[in-house]
Amino acid sequence: MKKLGVLAGLLSIGLVISGCSLASSKEEGSAKKVNKGFKAEHLHGIAYAADQTIYIATHEGMLATAGGNNWTFKGNYDFDFMGFNVMSDGTMISSGHPGKASNLPNPLGFMVSKNNGEKWEPISLLGKVDFHILSSNFSNPDIVYGVNQMDSGSYKAGIYKSANGGEDWELLNSTGLPQDLHTIYSIVSMPDNENVLLAGSDSGILRSEDGGVTWGLYDQSRLITAFGVLPDTKELISYSITNQGAGIMTSSDKGQTWTDKGFDLGQDAVAYFGINPKDSTKIAISTFENSVFYTDNGGGNWKPLMDKGVVQ
Repeated sequence: MKKLGVLAGLLSIGLVISGCSLASSKEEGSAKKVNKGFKAEHLHGIAYAADQTIYIATHEGMLATAGGNNWTFKGNYDFDFMGFNVMSDGTMISSGHPGKASNLPNPLGFMVSKNNGEKWEPISLLGKVDFHILSSNFSNPDIVYGVNQMDSGSYKAGIYKSANGGEDWELLNSTGLPQDLHTIYSIVSMPDNENVLLAGSDSGILRSEDGGVTWGLYDQSRLITAFGVLPDTKELISYSITNQGAGIMTSSDKGQTWTDKGFDLGQDAVAYFGINPKDSTKIAISTFENSVFYTDNGGGNWKPLMDKGVVQ
């Protein structure tokens, strides 16, 4: 398990939240223009929108670029976005912490944006919960799962579930999860069955068949650091690590078998997938070492956008 052990140490380092340097950005209207050489110290999610814009959730706001051109911070928010993800209808979802310019309570609970980050609307749990992982079901985006990794006041650590798009939440009485929820990196519910979930963890792939209540170790031969769903085929996509190697992989049988698509990142790993909702060949990824790549041909080749947090 040498490769898994080395990478597990790297991931534990990568999960530490850092700040960002704003030295290379400047005000431009309602957005901050970002120049090449700007460095973001930590990335918390990524999206590849239908209009071809790539959005990167950071510790100091939402970066946006079209293929590496015209980098800006989106909107007037300097939020520390956490758990950032995108529903199948294009709605952005996130948790996190307010920035210096905000008078919102900390943490941000569950919030949504229906205009690609231009405006964010708090929906629930404001000032109460900071979800570090959020995942909505592809076929029924009203089903949302959130991972609260630490106790927050009266809100206990655990997996929370919403059946109405994040307005109301239930803390699941889950069994079979690791004691330290920081060792869970990503969760996904099956597009054809919202109650069947997979979670990538330090122990391997965990599986639940009852909506996240009961979990069992499903595959301990691989560590999965990130999950996604390809909109065209409803296949799962992941970054998978085994003793034989690592890379981006897809599964058409709910994680029973995986097809290797290449792109082994060595001692780095994919932390988040952003997939164009209209075209599965357009994918963006961000890594634990804060690098960003994208492909327009299903992984035939990957183009760099950020190298260890530095805009290229």
